[in-house]
Amino acid sequence: MAFKIYFAAILLMFANCLAASDFSSKIAILRDLAKARGLFVGSAAGVAHFRGDPMYNSTLGQQFNLVTPENGCKWGPTEPADGKFDFSDCDFILNTTRFFNQTFRGHNLCWGVYNPEWLQHYAGNKTALTSVLIRHVQTVASRYSGKAYAWDVVNEAVLDNPKPNVTLKTNIWYPTVPDYIDIAFKTAHMADPHAKLFYNDYNAEGMNSKSDAVYNMLKSMIERGIPVQGVGLQSHFTLGGSDFTDPKNPRMKSSPPYDDMVTNIKRLANLGLEVHITELDVSFAGGTGTEAQKLQQQADVYTKVLKACLSNKMCKNYEVWGYVDKYSWRQASNEPDLFDVHYKPKPCFEAVADVLQK
Repeated sequence: MAFKIYFAAILLMFANCLAASDFSSKIAILRDLAKARGLFVGSAAGVAHFRGDPMYNSTLGQQFNLVTPENGCKWGPTEPADGKFDFSDCDFILNTTRFFNQTFRGHNLCWGVYNPEWLQHYAGNKTALTSVLIRHVQTVASRYSGKAYAWDVVNEAVLDNPKPNVTLKTNIWYPTVPDYIDIAFKTAHMADPHAKLFYNDYNAEGMNSKSDAVYNMLKSMIERGIPVQGVGLQSHFTLGGSDFTDPKNPRMKSSPPYDDMVTNIKRLANLGLEVHITELDVSFAGGTGTEAQKLQQQADVYTKVLKACLSNKMCKNYEVWGYVDKYSWRQASNEPDLFDVHYKPKPCFEAVADVLQK
């Protein structure tokens, strides 16, 4: 009851924000522009940001037609203790999407890292891990059956530098449960046959050994009848040159050439897969020049990714991993998002709106 009262109060605050603000009359509304193109424009959202920051609430509701819980539906928050489930954060984001008439996209059901400590008790035990995996995926996916447009079923399973016949990362699941990816997708499909099921990964946006490995894995899954319907291209980028890697986060690299992105999206689409840009942000790390020049470089990357997505009708979601620098997981000082810390639209926002309007 207390949660329902609290949530009602939050919704009332949202309504007051929307009624009092003339924000939407001053700038473009991305969700309206994207709808005209048949595209989702989405953002990840964190539960903590909703509390005490009305501007976060109103801007998220006005600008985006799809929302993914940043952390609220991951294994740790949803099953913090063995067999004990807590859906409060995941439910909160779902209910906000209903209030703002947005599409709910789930993330994620199975990952090799950032899992609760109790899961390590089963390390090396194939039978136990398989049972726990099935229980978790079935419980979470069935709770949101008919409510989630899509789920990132498995997240970041492929090696950064795969070799022939060596594709998957060693983690809690692999190699103990060698077919854990298949198991997760089959279980998710049985729990929610209407949700589109995605594999999601980073540094697989262009043409390289990792994107080849992801493509080959998905092709094999389809040929074997595994129910995978989509692929998420995370798109966490920096401004550095073609060989730049962010020293604070080695996974984050510069964006691939436009033609490579188009080619990769095309081959994935030709498998019959829906393609989503799932976690786009562009850090200033590695950037050179003045602030104005870096802002323009950033805008160029945002629009390059959008144009690549728009080049193929199977690319249906252009989503950022948080929309405001104030709350970015990549630190506000790196200025990676569409809005600055004061919620002022940046040149990258304006550039994205311009592309959508054309």
